Amino acid sequence: MLRSITRGGVALAAAAIGVAGMSLATAGSAGAVVPNASLIIGSGSQTSYDTMNTLSTLFNTAPGCDLTASTAIPLTLNCGTASTTTGTAGGAQGYNVSAENPYNDFTVQAPPVGSGNGATQLIDAGKGTPDTAVDYARASSPKGDTTDNRVAYATDGVSWITFNKVAGTATAQAKVATMTATDVKAIFNGTLSCTVKGVAYTMDWICEGAKTSSKIDVYMSQTGSGTYSTWQGYTGITKGSAGGGVTGANSEAAWPASVSAPACTLGAISCHSNLFENQMSFISQQPDAANAIYFFSYGKFLTNCPGKNSKTLHCRGTAANTFATLGAIDGIAPSTTTIAGTGPGTATFPVTRQLYNNYNNSHATVPSSQATLNFTSELGFMCKTGTSSDINPYTGNSYRYDIEAAIKSQGFSPLDVNGSPFNEIPSGTTLTYPAVLTDTAYTAIDNANTSSGYCLVTNG
Repeated sequence: MLRSITRGGVALAAAAIGVAGMSLATAGSAGAVVPNASLIIGSGSQTSYDTMNTLSTLFNTAPGCDLTASTAIPLTLNCGTASTTTGTAGGAQGYNVSAENPYNDFTVQAPPVGSGNGATQLIDAGKGTPDTAVDYARASSPKGDTTDNRVAYATDGVSWITFNKVAGTATAQAKVATMTATDVKAIFNGTLSCTVKGVAYTMDWICEGAKTSSKIDVYMSQTGSGTYSTWQGYTGITKGSAGGGVTGANSEAAWPASVSAPACTLGAISCHSNLFENQMSFISQQPDAANAIYFFSYGKFLTNCPGKNSKTLHCRGTAANTFATLGAIDGIAPSTTTIAGTGPGTATFPVTRQLYNNYNNSHATVPSSQATLNFTSELGFMCKTGTSSDINPYTGNSYRYDIEAAIKSQGFSPLDVNGSPFNEIPSGTTLTYPAVLTDTAYTAIDNANTSSGYCLVTNG
């Protein structure tokens, strides 16, 4: 990542010293030498992509120094001697300089590639051999190694999903709203069997209460996604050449022997595997759509599959008269209450996870920049207690209120469901390489420690 940083009249390229976005500032007060505004790139999870875009906008618009001031250097996005001190009048857009983003740093989200791929991009960047310029990784499952830290900021759940109506025709499983955990696991491993009225069935919706026999066909996401990892951890499916658990005849019995479908002509196993996560559009076009079962993020379901009631939930990209059911497990339906509980560790829904941002810690060959830590780390914007009193001049709300509103707008739950900060290091955990801020403009606005905050930070 090429990024010019003007220091003492000399332009340096960050890439030339092998550091993506490294802040060279030693002070942030008026008249001191300061870095250019840093571009901070996030990559990885599809699940948290929209959420992080929303949070990025909130951070990007937090007023910093006035880059149009006569003492600033606008062509290099440098504050010059314009003040970066919190509360100073005459900051960006005429507002006082905020306690969030003194240098006007800006973050963007690279297209989704999955949590695992994002983690690999970040780790490679931390080794100094980046596949692409990445400053932090979006993740919806624990991904990483000892050179990065995971910062959890929200909670989500994952459950099974099927169609209750396809192209206006009710499916055999239209009234199936809950399944036992045992049956869910058996279905995704291709081993479900039952006997109904003396007749033996395998992988059939009649085992779940359907009135007529109808085979269950299993679909699987690409195995690099955090949603897949979460579901794999719950169901015990095996990642492998057969598509991460789509194991053959039992799992695709309703697929026609000879078919020329508009969306997939590669054969049963290939057409059932390696799907983009959290979407039903591809499945709805397949000849066995009425038999299909998949898995889906609860947060993404809320935003991607709206409807008037539980039987008319219409997922993006599917026909107008095709509706989906996000099912319950053991009678517990996924909901904000059952997934978030009263805080971490109190969920009643059986399949929950957290959303993370990962950053390269000080053990990495190329640690995360000061700008990245100010945005994503346990000390910075996403997590610090100061946002509960810092006011967003554009909305009149506290930044904490707007952060949580952004998370909720995407169907997820902030970790602090009680509205109170907590110890950011989980009980029994030792954080080996915590975030370390040295830039005085950032240390003046961010948490000094992790004993109080709104995130949970763990070793990668």
